Amino acid sequence: MGRRGFLAGTAAAAAASLVACSTGDGERADGAGRRHPRRHALTQRGINYDTGMAFFPDLDPTALTRTVWQTEYVRREIDAITDDLHCNAILVLGSDHDRLMEAATIAAERQLYVWIEPRFPDFDAAETAAHLGDLAQAAEALRAEHPDVGIALGCELSIFMDGLVPGDTWQDRIATLVSGTSGDYDTSLNAFLAEAATEVRRTFGGQLTYSSGPWEQVDWSPLDLVGVDLYRDASNTDTYEQEVSALRSFGKPVIITELGCCAFRGAAERGADGWSVVEHGSDPPIPSDLVRDEHVQADYIDELLTVFESERVHGAFVYNFVEPDMPHHPDPHYDLDLGSYGVVKCYPDGHERSYATTGEWDPKAAVAVIADHYR
Repeated sequence: MGRRGFLAGTAAAAAASLVACSTGDGERADGAGRRHPRRHALTQRGINYDTGMAFFPDLDPTALTRTVWQTEYVRREIDAITDDLHCNAILVLGSDHDRLMEAATIAAERQLYVWIEPRFPDFDAAETAAHLGDLAQAAEALRAEHPDVGIALGCELSIFMDGLVPGDTWQDRIATLVSGTSGDYDTSLNAFLAEAATEVRRTFGGQLTYSSGPWEQVDWSPLDLVGVDLYRDASNTDTYEQEVSALRSFGKPVIITELGCCAFRGAAERGADGWSVVEHGSDPPIPSDLVRDEHVQADYIDELLTVFESERVHGAFVYNFVEPDMPHHPDPHYDLDLGSYGVVKCYPDGHERSYATTGEWDPKAAVAVIADHYR
């Protein structure tokens, strides 16, 4: 998860009520032929690096979405992020403290600006705050050696943290939000973020942000940067640039903490909802009418990075580098990679280049696009 478009219409409507700003001198066209001011390099040119999520902590808190974890693989992947994609920043996310810090340390050693973002699905405020306190101490120890380290206090907590929106699980809270019966969760969310920021700053001296959902009305005053998971889909195509421009109204640097698209025809129109085409538990899991097209993903990322550059946002983090548990398969009915946001593709067990045994992957078309922007 972390890639939902269920409230994109609400976000688009809110953004449309704000005045869009124009910047830059001269124009260029993106992949869709739209005109944008001349490209300006982002300060933070990044990508998300998922270390594994514990989506069902009540059932098994140790079960992570990324089942294979080897330091050798992590080093190779972060080398590729630095050398091939030309990233100078990374957002390391996940539910396991040790994995987060291992990946963050490797990335910091490669001189990347590192955002560390813990994600604890279904933890309540007290549990989340306790884990943030542990993370703050570890992150400050890393920052003593590598000063370019920041913390994102969480991701879309109206969904993932228990207690803000009615519902026992994150799935229940999504249903509540969709139903429009969630009540005023923004007040409690902002109270938590303010208190968490205060407590984390007692130990941690680096910058703080939060990966918000566009439906959340965040008070950014306790934080250093505005962070938003901002996908484009059929509902906000016409207002997307206004949404980006409106983020500058908070008077702080803006980072787009998630953006991305799957690699099949029609994925651009689905945006954050592309993952849902995979019918887990069905045989086969992929609908027969789905057609693989890596250029859809590449063009989408190209167009959005062009918008961010023209709007002079501070940074952007493509979601996601690699998703080993969504492997590519030559049979399109079993090609789980179609529901992946990874910009590289892995291979399943039994393949001669199985990720589990080799740690190998191949770049998709999006890699060249990202490298062009970030170089």
